[in-house]
Amino acid sequence: IFEQFEAIFPDRVELSARTGWDLPVIGTIDVYRNSSAIYSFAPADAVIGEAHAFFDNVGVVPTGTYGLAERCPLLVLRSPRR
Repeated sequence: IFEQFEAIFPDRVELSARTGWDLPVIGTIDVYRNSSAIYSFAPADAVIGEAHAFFDNVGVVPTGTYGLAERCPLLVLRSPRR
């Protein structure tokens, strides 16, 4: 994550000016420097399919209108199976 961020946004001051984000906020990406962590996210359809094994009513709803909100839906689980 860190290496990709640095490649895409090499000038943090410029990024701050263009986005309005404070430099300390942008700096939170530094926690990933030299990290061996790998993140992956299952497609919503796959998560919904798995959840149906335990819940009768499963869905996803949008979480807002901010940038990339469409990539962060809220998983809603109702009526657990007994």
